[in-house]
Amino acid sequence: MKDDHPQDPLIKSAVSEHRKREQIKSMSTPVVWTQDELYEKKVIFTGMRQRELLNAFREVRIRILQKSKTDNVVVMVSSITEGGGGSFVAFNLAATFALDRHKTALYVDCNPYHSSAEQFTVTPIEAGLTQYLHDYTVPLKHIIYPSGVERLRVIPSGAGSESAAEFFNSKRMEVLISEIKTRYPDRFIVLDAPSVQSSTEARILSQYSDHALLVVPFGKTTQSDILAGIDAVGKEKFSGLIFNH
Repeated sequence: MKDDHPQDPLIKSAVSEHRKREQIKSMSTPVVWTQDELYEKKVIFTGMRQRELLNAFREVRIRILQKSKTDNVVVMVSSITEGGGGSFVAFNLAATFALDRHKTALYVDCNPYHSSAEQFTVTPIEAGLTQYLHDYTVPLKHIIYPSGVERLRVIPSGAGSESAAEFFNSKRMEVLISEIKTRYPDRFIVLDAPSVQSSTEARILSQYSDHALLVVPFGKTTQSDILAGIDAVGKEKFSGLIFNH
């Protein structure tokens, strides 16, 4: 039987929106953190008492969306100095994107030297990013874990690796980023990179990113440190500084 509306854009749009909703609904979270647990882990959420902190992350989200040309965005977060709070900012930025019930977020821990993923997952970690990049038999689905935040998934860094720079600069890493961008519509990906000052990984990871944010720890950096960080990630990718107090 002939389709009366083979090219009807309204029908196509409705079908597309239905598929998006079904894909997001399928992302079940086995354990959702309570408000007390979120406070303990320093993860933002709607209704939290520190409204200024929540609104600050929302403002970052708004600015990224305003600068973005697509719904699937990759944001790299790196601290200027080691221990500057980059992981705190990266995960909370991902959590902020996941506040939207019609969108999903993926936090990718790209720091095998100082991994933060274990505190953000609710199931045991068996393999992570470095294992996936090293072993071609490891499927992508085996390194994606649920967090305690709805619509937010985590890829842990995996075992520590002195070859992280080489892994991140590989074709397999390029394919990985492409696949996780297209697996779900309206997915926002946050790459938690090592310090831009103490590693080459941030410079490498910025090439896969649409935006690069630099975290500035209060009282621990100089203007020359900041300028060097911006130069490392590239002015065309640099999207702003986040001051962490």
